[in-house]
Amino acid sequence: MTHTAEVSPVGPIGGPIGTQIRGALSSRTDQALSALASRTAHSWMMALDRSKVLPEVGISHAAPLDALSLKLFVKAGAGAHVTDMDGTRFLDLCLGSGAQVLGHAHPVVQEAIVGQCARGWHFDFPGDGQLELARLIQSAGAANERVALCGSGRSAAATAAALARAFTGKAGIAAFTGAFQRKGESAQAVLPYGHPAALDQIRKRAHDLAAVMVEPVRTTDPSLERALWLQELVITCRESGVLLIFDERQTGFRLSYGGAQEAFGLMPDLAVYGKVVGGGLPSGAVAGRADVMAMLNDPKAPENPAAARLGISSLSVTAGIAALGYLHANRAGLFPALNDAGRRLADRFNAFARGERLPAEMRCAGSMFRISFGATLGGTQAGEPAASFRTAEAAYGVLVLSRGVMTLPGHRGFVSTAHTGEDMENAHAALTQSLIDLRDDGLFGQA
Repeated sequence: MTHTAEVSPVGPIGGPIGTQIRGALSSRTDQALSALASRTAHSWMMALDRSKVLPEVGISHAAPLDALSLKLFVKAGAGAHVTDMDGTRFLDLCLGSGAQVLGHAHPVVQEAIVGQCARGWHFDFPGDGQLELARLIQSAGAANERVALCGSGRSAAATAAALARAFTGKAGIAAFTGAFQRKGESAQAVLPYGHPAALDQIRKRAHDLAAVMVEPVRTTDPSLERALWLQELVITCRESGVLLIFDERQTGFRLSYGGAQEAFGLMPDLAVYGKVVGGGLPSGAVAGRADVMAMLNDPKAPENPAAARLGISSLSVTAGIAALGYLHANRAGLFPALNDAGRRLADRFNAFARGERLPAEMRCAGSMFRISFGATLGGTQAGEPAASFRTAEAAYGVLVLSRGVMTLPGHRGFVSTAHTGEDMENAHAALTQSLIDLRDDGLFGQA
């Protein structure tokens, strides 16, 4: 591709946070910013060309870089790595927001996609693979009696809410504090996650609550410590006549093949999945109780759940069958090893931070993790950094990226089956040595 724009290798570092960082830092982060700017010239030219044609709405994963006026565009991915437009190879801990459990371009999934392309990829009638994919999702848990395939995780969440309203005849949908915020999704009530007060509010609002949607493991605070509270939540919803929806878009087929349902031994009424069920391609699914799922076909339902975007492309179905089929066939050894890799990364990171007396912590739930600074994880229930650590939070992402490791906003990340022992060593080195840079630049505790 030819790019007409010109860019200076040192000019692009700016923006409100970029100005704040440059005014507060000594050489280490300045050097990281300068190095990233000089290494991403083609991405900068792409960004300038795009600005003439494409609005930058929706590129949420680039938010920290955008705030610093840094740009990065990925050209290819294989296994645990991605390569940008300048040919620089990065160790990827983003993994399609966790959907790429097997890493990028896994041979089994890739072969299935190529084969489907030879047969066509968009049809007006259902394909023969949908039943196979639905059965793989069904096999993930006893609660998944029936399955509806969707074009995205957002559509799946909307379908689940509509099903709950149609089945109960009530309108209210409740969510929890600290849940990962996705555009276009909202709730009529927000309850305190992990707190007994949430159970009391569900009982009090049982007359108007159709369902409660919960991330069993929050992406803003990945932890397996809420098992008892989740058990109480299941009982409270059942006794109150309120449906319980597990948002498994992050945990499904990652904590275990059966996701959080299997990990905690719980049975929600409905479960929502994201693009993990399509092998990383656009897809989603709702699964759950047969009587609730039957509302999809009930013409008398006060709200038509089928009005939500049901349907999924043939490519996504094929990729999903390949990915979930591989995970299912290898589940006995694959998930324990995957979760162990995540725990060891967190244990080593936290031991390092304690040994150096640095105010940083990595929380993890199996292969999901998040790094936070300060005594209070994330500073607020919504996952925002504590005020005294905001500059450190912004600088940390740049320092880690300059060492060739990609993480998601909020220093969240995932491990895949493609990450080798060497990859994990490199991740540990980048994540911990960037802490030392923060300390040496005097950033811990700066607003």
